Amino acid sequence: MGAGTKKWALLATAVAVFTAAGCGDDGGGGREARDDASALVEQWRTPAVAHQPKDVWLPPLWVSGDVVVGVGTEGITGYDAATGSVAWELPTPEGAGKPCAASPTVNGKGVGAVLFGADGGRGGGDPCSVLAVVDTASGKLLWSKDLTTDDRAYPSADVMPVSVGEETVTVELIEDGLHRFSLAGGELPVPEVTVGKQCKDFYVDWRHSAKYLVAVVDCPQLTGAENYIAAYDAADGKELWTQADFTDEDQPARVEILTDDPLTVSTQERLVSFGEGGKVLTDLPLDRPDGFLHLDPGDFTIRDSVLVTSYDAAANDYLGIDLTTGQELWKQEFDFAPHPLAPGSGPAGQLVALQDGVLKGKNAMREYLALWDARQGGEPSTAGMLPENAGSAQALATSADGSVLYVLAEPEDNKDALQIQAYRR
Repeated sequence: MGAGTKKWALLATAVAVFTAAGCGDDGGGGREARDDASALVEQWRTPAVAHQPKDVWLPPLWVSGDVVVGVGTEGITGYDAATGSVAWELPTPEGAGKPCAASPTVNGKGVGAVLFGADGGRGGGDPCSVLAVVDTASGKLLWSKDLTTDDRAYPSADVMPVSVGEETVTVELIEDGLHRFSLAGGELPVPEVTVGKQCKDFYVDWRHSAKYLVAVVDCPQLTGAENYIAAYDAADGKELWTQADFTDEDQPARVEILTDDPLTVSTQERLVSFGEGGKVLTDLPLDRPDGFLHLDPGDFTIRDSVLVTSYDAAANDYLGIDLTTGQELWKQEFDFAPHPLAPGSGPAGQLVALQDGVLKGKNAMREYLALWDARQGGEPSTAGMLPENAGSAQALATSADGSVLYVLAEPEDNKDALQIQAYRR
């Protein structure tokens, strides 16, 4: 089943969409919620499976066609979306240990990628470097490759440790660099970075996504060249554009790709979005007068080119930023933060979240499905209530038609485990 974890923190990144409409107002930022809101009817739940949040980078779950896939430290399992019965279990690739990282989503063909630890490690180390590619419809292991060359061979990216596009699979490993493969498993060349010879390895920081490869170069002391960022097409490796003088003045190059539409990256100091030809659309400091933008996996979501995230220490204050212009669209303080949150697929800009609410006339808290607008902000509407035994929700996903909500949760009686729960509205 699905374990929603990452290195050093629980990864709660939603990977699917929601189309349901709201059915009532929650009475003001979650302060008081309707006790007559329609309950979400449980369809099924998987057994609870142990998770290891300090040791792995894993998405919560994949929703792909008629299958819900759990990616956990004990293995990869596909469940029938209608019944919750086990549809398949992915065999462990030869030479591999336990799963330790995975692509945030599958591609349009239902293909996803998982990294496993090398069986037994190398020299006492803890690599995360056996790449496996799976067809989620059948559960078939399409191919696998052991990329381990060093004890420290593990992904350097947190948001997208391994990415799957329509034609390629990409991963960068610390101490080993970028690896590109076709969906069939053929190895592809790494693009040439046009900098001094001394920069080729240590000073080039690669990131990748379904659509893009991004190289950040930072070695002016060795070459006299400007620092820069270069974008390449993930499918064919061709250079798309170069942007000079990019890296943070007081920090080493450290980049995460947040989304492809538009291509948006975060550094240790900035949030930057790029348009056609590398035109800068957004360039904002993360450190704001009113707080610091939270851009770790699970802390943000993006819908229709609008970034929604919290920015205060208590994580109750949220804002929306249009990544195509850099404009701050709204700011809002919630008594109970809407979290976890995910993009929707219904009305334009719709977001999906869970939000605590106090039942009217009762001294009790319950979690409600909340819907609101990424571009407009405003008070979420409630669209169903989770049962008392749902546990602590870590992430959300839904069926393609929005009729079923999938929750990745810690069961109330086992805080060291996670399970997938399915609810119909």
